[in-house]
Amino acid sequence: MSGNIAYNDKKHQRFNESLDQEGDIKIAGFPFAPSRILFEMDTELYELVFAEFTQQDFEDLKQIVFDYYPACIAYNFRLSEKGEGSSDPVRKLLHLKDCWEAIVFVLYALVMGEVRHKQVNLKAAQVFVSHDTAGNPVFASFNTSKLLSDAIKQKIQNIKGIIQFCKTNQLGFKCEEIDESLLDDLLQLQDIRNDISHHTAPTREQAEAELTQVIPIFQEMLTKTRFLENCKIMRFENYSSKCRCEIFNGHALNREFDDFTFSATQNAYVLSLGQEQLFVQWDSEYFSLSPFLHFEKDVTGHESYICFYKGKRQSKYWYEPIKIRTEKVYDPLQSRFEAEKDELFILLVP
Repeated sequence: MSGNIAYNDKKHQRFNESLDQEGDIKIAGFPFAPSRILFEMDTELYELVFAEFTQQDFEDLKQIVFDYYPACIAYNFRLSEKGEGSSDPVRKLLHLKDCWEAIVFVLYALVMGEVRHKQVNLKAAQVFVSHDTAGNPVFASFNTSKLLSDAIKQKIQNIKGIIQFCKTNQLGFKCEEIDESLLDDLLQLQDIRNDISHHTAPTREQAEAELTQVIPIFQEMLTKTRFLENCKIMRFENYSSKCRCEIFNGHALNREFDDFTFSATQNAYVLSLGQEQLFVQWDSEYFSLSPFLHFEKDVTGHESYICFYKGKRQSKYWYEPIKIRTEKVYDPLQSRFEAEKDELFILLVP
């Protein structure tokens, strides 16, 4: 049997469940799972069928991402798959990079938004800094520069530090559902991205070589983000008998609205946010994503774009809208962004 595969590996769970959905097989009166029988009888065949399952599973996931993921992720992923430049390795590589960085921005807003909303003291949480001379990991407390960093890898480490602390202390945060190996995949992709950035104008051959590294890791990473299908990003528009909200999910950037029946408590919370900030409905939980995600309307009023927090410069919060890609500030909201940052720092910075 192959030594490269383990039956109980977490990544095989859904595959095994698909084989076992019709129930156990009885041999001499004893029940055995079909997936276990296949693995024990012919591991090479098990690996082959698993590879076929994984490919089909990823094809199914593509449509879910296109239709239901937060718009900034869905938009960039669709460009990488079906956009005008998707057959050009240079442009495909850039679209994939934009997609995984959009995932980081969304995860950051989700995790920090939940921390700020739940008002739990996390000052004892630690974040990875570096390895010492012996190769051991070195950790440190959160500080202002770490939390407001514009560096993607720092954001990933911040997310990881909070998730690990919440899991260790069993705080019951939604973010505890995020697979830590997803963050490791994102770190690995970002390492490759940093290598890509050394090529100011990569050739087709260089991009093709990079894609051979990126695509397997990217696909593995994306399969761990299925919870994002249940993260509906919205903005309150108005209220009559129901809350009318603008929805920022799916690859199309056309402005879309729907009416929602929230509980009395949820109604009060959504109305309190006003029309100038994004919030998420993650399964049954609701919280603001500000100041790390914002939104921009195009000049015609037909499209809306999620905007990523890019960094704080000259005492202002700068954002980059997807599609437009030109960084901008929202002067009337700067004091609110600062207050939201202060709320977060009180909970995280010793």
